[in-house]
Amino acid sequence: MVYNDDRVNEAFDSKAWACVSDDFDIFGVTKTILRAITAGGCDYEDLNMVQVKLSEALTRKRFLIVLDDVWNEKYEDWDTLRRPFLVGSSGSKIIVTTRHHRVASVMSSTAGYSLEELTDDESLCLLARHALGMTNFGRHPNLEGIGRSIVRKCKNLPLAVKTLGGMLRARSTPDEWTDILNSEIWEIKEDQSDILPALRLSYYHLPAHLKPCFAYCSIFPKDYEFDKYELVLLWMAEGFLEESKASDLMEDIGDNYFKELLMRSFFQQSSCTSTSSRFVMHDLINDLARYVAGDFCSRLTDGLEENIKCTILDKVRYASFTSSWYEATQKFKTLQKAKHLRSFLPLYGKYECSGFWIANKVIAELLPELQYSRVLSFSGNAISDLPNSIGELIHLRYLNLSGTCLKLLPESLSNLCNLQTLRLRNCMELINLPVGIRKLINLRHLENSNTSQLHEMPSGIDQLTSLQTLSKVVVSKHGGFRLNDLGNLSVLAGSLAILELQNVTNVQEARDANLKNKRGLDEIVLAWNSEYDGSLSKVLQQDLLEALRPHTNLTSLEIEFYKGDKFSSWVGDSSFTKLVKVSLRGCTHCKCLPSLGQLPALKHLSIRSMLEVKAMGTELCGKDCSWEFSFPSLESLTFDDMPEWEEWTCLSSAGENECHFPLLQNLCISRCPKLKSIPVLQLPSLSELELEECSVGIAKYLYNLTSLNNLKFRQIIGLASLEDVFKQFPSGLEGITLHECHELKNLWGSSNTVNLVHLKSLVVSECSQLSSLEELGVLPTLEYLNIEGCSALQSLPTFSGLNTLRIGRCSALSCLPMDKLLLPQLRSLEIRQCQKLNLTPEIVIEDTSTSIERLQIAGCPCLNLRTMLGSVYSFASLRSLDISDCDYHLDQLPTPSLELLSLCRCKNISYLPSGLGRLRSLVLLSCSSPLLFPPGDFPPGLEILHIEAGENLQLKPLSEWGLNSLTSLVYFGIHGLTALRHLQITNCPELGSLPRESLSNPLRALEIYECPLLEKRCLMGRGDYWPMIEEIPLVRTGCDPIRYSEIFTLIYCSIFLLIFT
Repeated sequence: MVYNDDRVNEAFDSKAWACVSDDFDIFGVTKTILRAITAGGCDYEDLNMVQVKLSEALTRKRFLIVLDDVWNEKYEDWDTLRRPFLVGSSGSKIIVTTRHHRVASVMSSTAGYSLEELTDDESLCLLARHALGMTNFGRHPNLEGIGRSIVRKCKNLPLAVKTLGGMLRARSTPDEWTDILNSEIWEIKEDQSDILPALRLSYYHLPAHLKPCFAYCSIFPKDYEFDKYELVLLWMAEGFLEESKASDLMEDIGDNYFKELLMRSFFQQSSCTSTSSRFVMHDLINDLARYVAGDFCSRLTDGLEENIKCTILDKVRYASFTSSWYEATQKFKTLQKAKHLRSFLPLYGKYECSGFWIANKVIAELLPELQYSRVLSFSGNAISDLPNSIGELIHLRYLNLSGTCLKLLPESLSNLCNLQTLRLRNCMELINLPVGIRKLINLRHLENSNTSQLHEMPSGIDQLTSLQTLSKVVVSKHGGFRLNDLGNLSVLAGSLAILELQNVTNVQEARDANLKNKRGLDEIVLAWNSEYDGSLSKVLQQDLLEALRPHTNLTSLEIEFYKGDKFSSWVGDSSFTKLVKVSLRGCTHCKCLPSLGQLPALKHLSIRSMLEVKAMGTELCGKDCSWEFSFPSLESLTFDDMPEWEEWTCLSSAGENECHFPLLQNLCISRCPKLKSIPVLQLPSLSELELEECSVGIAKYLYNLTSLNNLKFRQIIGLASLEDVFKQFPSGLEGITLHECHELKNLWGSSNTVNLVHLKSLVVSECSQLSSLEELGVLPTLEYLNIEGCSALQSLPTFSGLNTLRIGRCSALSCLPMDKLLLPQLRSLEIRQCQKLNLTPEIVIEDTSTSIERLQIAGCPCLNLRTMLGSVYSFASLRSLDISDCDYHLDQLPTPSLELLSLCRCKNISYLPSGLGRLRSLVLLSCSSPLLFPPGDFPPGLEILHIEAGENLQLKPLSEWGLNSLTSLVYFGIHGLTALRHLQITNCPELGSLPRESLSNPLRALEIYECPLLEKRCLMGRGDYWPMIEEIPLVRTGCDPIRYSEIFTLIYCSIFLLIFT
């Protein structure tokens, strides 16, 4: 596909694909794009914060955004969505797909491209490709005429043609094709069903074993991205997979079912991710699945509670729900009426990050009603207790507890003798598995990765001989799991981490684990404890590692904290032809590295904390091999924390100390202070170079850096100027980061600047001798500049194209000309802890305005904010304003577009201006004057109000804060707040009661800390408040307060926290 084409990847720094559909959720779409751009999670529940983070992520980058299947026609929604995109580099693109010309005209600044209907010939070609695997009917002329008639009945719609083509792939005679052409299903009138006849026909002719598998997929919402592996496990749990007479695994049978549906175009690979196992259904196919599933499937979605009322609950067999943090409880309680439910799955909607809350009591009441359940998931639920009644669900085959807050699993879970899959991924607080786990004789998949508190595992796992997935094992010192228990698990596959290997004192245990015959294992971690002192003999440890030799199918190997003084011969053996990744960390007694150079597929090599390695040479290549023929596929290479490493030699056949890495893209040499000599490295493909705590001389050995894109130097000894390294910069360089280079006096000479024609980003921090940045004034492409902790810097040059400017802790910087604020492209300005900095108003032009959208000023006592924020320099575009440690009286604040306002330790700001009608977030921290809104001018759209009193501030009653417009409040009163969802009370030792109305619905979270009287009344099962709060999804008392990242809407009022939605 074009989106995933290598040429597209090379043309753009970042890209994201968001399926929008008819639900134009600005917040959700923005979160989806942010997660794709940052390749990480998103814990923010405030649109402004998400857009700020997205804007930061897109700054100085050329990006591609695809908004797929847009229906919304409101320009104001599109205008809000596109704000973070305004910071992109030249060449950034936004592609919108839609079925309506009106949408295209609203969103597009260029002429749209209308896809014309396929011609008969094009449709016939598409049919041939999917039905015959060819581009035409040249080899099947007897089918061409029938095929032409079929595509006409499909009205030349690509989805219909593809789906029918997949069905016809198993039919090769004219009679079979004619039967499809003459089917009565074509004659069903459109007003009898919204499903295309071609799609109904495709389902009608599905093999019987595929029909229930497809219908089950109706539990997925439109555009939901599902995982093939997980779906196969669900089919298996429901009994949809027919056992083969051969010895095929059920998972392989399910995989074949999936491939059949994929071939018939019922599924398609997701465009929103590069992960090959993620798939979606076209929305018309999704409609077909719901149509054929009828009342047997039900979806409970946010804001659509009517859908369950229209369903005959007694018929429902399969149910899913998508939910936000607070909306889970009622949906769970509704399902108590579905007495024959077999599957219950929480699904995170396409915009959700994950997670919801539900009360332990609700789960305890729900479980007895699920006696027929085969599939049950509480994944992402913040539950801390799983009732013993889970053991009564004897039909259960699939249980997903991933991402919960469980510490202990009930012993009754061992009674689930039919259980096939137990998922415990990301259970960060889990400390045990049931002692009776050996009774789970049908268990095939135990996923327990990322369970950092699981330090012990019970004995008996060796009796679970059907186990294919076992993500992690912890070797016990006395009792519990033993290493040789792996020997009975002959069908293990996928990833396996073996931890606490220092507890193995008998090499025979390692031999009995029989890793070398486990063909299905492709990723292995072998780890000793990081605190292990190596007290066992080095010979024993070497023998142990030798005995742990895996099968040559291995693709990834990690060895951590091994205490032998040399590696086993199999580590780096060329017979491991599939090995792509090797990581060696904390092997502190090894004096030399294994021979890894002859691994033909090795792409990623990481060597860290090898404390005794002093020299590296031909031993890394392999016996009788030279560097010219080593590491043929290597793309990333990291050396980190090697304090004794002094020399790296790569003697070529010609006797030169030179090495070629033709495919290497990323090189990192970090914390190697004694390294003085390395070979000349030819790096024609290198795109990112990172050097840290090394001598500047190392960089001089790097040659042919024609592809270098990003450069990061940290604590480089002897670096006075980048000219010491580069006589001429690579022309493609886009980003430079310099950190703690204390000898750096200037960046580079003016003659070198001409080569930096693509430089977009420059970060310079903690470079104490750097006094000037004059070289930057002639860089036309520079968009992002961050200067931090450069104490000798006295002035800034004038820039032309800056988008983001950040200045912090530059104590000698004394002036900032006002014209710096009038840069046409400047969107974000941060100035922090610059004690001498002041403005020099060189120009005074009425009605002059900036383009700044985000402004942060902190700890700049000389900076005259009254001048900066005055009417002469209008901040009409300003959306976010953050001021800290300001002593000035501010006559006014820029208000027209302001949405986020934060004031911290601002002593002389005594009132807030009127006209903050667009304000969504207000944070007031330790301000010593009682800030008030003008009467009747409380911002109507305010979602977040965070107030934290200073030591000398006597807060007036909350009703005087202007909250009257939301509800009726008395001093510290919380009753009457009908939108209250989250209540936190901290450090109120004398507070002994709460209004009972505040403890009823819709409260979803109650947290009480350092309030002994209240905590006593809220004790589980004993306090008199407990009957009123036991259905609140999250109740926490006594422990440390949770720190939230803008997940909830806040009101801090000195001694208690109120949260609204």
